[in-house]
Amino acid sequence: MADRDEPPYYYRLERQRFACIAYTVTGVFLFLAILQWYLFHIVDETNKYFTKNYWIGIVFFMLSLLLILLFIFFEDLRFFTPVNWIITFLIFECVVVGVTTLIVRHYQYHFMVSFLVWAVVLVIFLIFGSFLPHDLTLDIVVLVIVGIVSLIGGMYFLMLYIVANVPYSFFVYRAFFVFSVLLFIMYHAQIINGGRFAEIRDHDYLLAALILFFDFLLMYIFTFQLAPKWTDDCDENKNKTNIFVVDKIVQKGILPNRLAMASNDTMDL
Repeated sequence: MADRDEPPYYYRLERQRFACIAYTVTGVFLFLAILQWYLFHIVDETNKYFTKNYWIGIVFFMLSLLLILLFIFFEDLRFFTPVNWIITFLIFECVVVGVTTLIVRHYQYHFMVSFLVWAVVLVIFLIFGSFLPHDLTLDIVVLVIVGIVSLIGGMYFLMLYIVANVPYSFFVYRAFFVFSVLLFIMYHAQIINGGRFAEIRDHDYLLAALILFFDFLLMYIFTFQLAPKWTDDCDENKNKTNIFVVDKIVQKGILPNRLAMASNDTMDL
């Protein structure tokens, strides 16, 4: 009786192949994104260009949102090769160029370390969602309600940060928002892997990869709150939040000093 409830072997094989392609393309997106952002940041010409012409990033990012909407609502664009690959690449590059406006203004070590941290978080919760016994695809209404409640709570603390500059209120807002994103990452893992009530179609691996990349971006983009800002001169809590900036830790010599102490202890032994 249990064998009848299990998906056919061919179905499982197809879903595994589909999931492998979707996750691989997502991994390629992440690698290409950090590579391009790193180059844009360290090359003086591109850094100065995007710093001065911030509007270029705005135009490309808005274009990426328009393209992803077209990609979602017009199915022919997703299944006609090579048009689907071309549009996917355009969406990805528009996002990369759009975020570059923020990247060039950020601390070099911090945006790279933050990228690694949130990429690991994405992988961990994809694994959680894949092995979670409960079928989240049955609870999409609950997920939406939780997302709305998180948004309301987060917006309250965001207003506290903007209006009253309450210490650490932005991090509370960030926690509310990231919590809802993590729930949807697990939901997306289940619709990609299949075997649940709802699932994404077998040939929609490019859309699945873009969804996961946007999931990552929703978490990663909060790192720019710690970047140098025009409000820093009047922010009385700047020194409190600077302790989270990787570059500040490196500049103060905290890490080098600890490494030197560890090295001396080893030599004494």
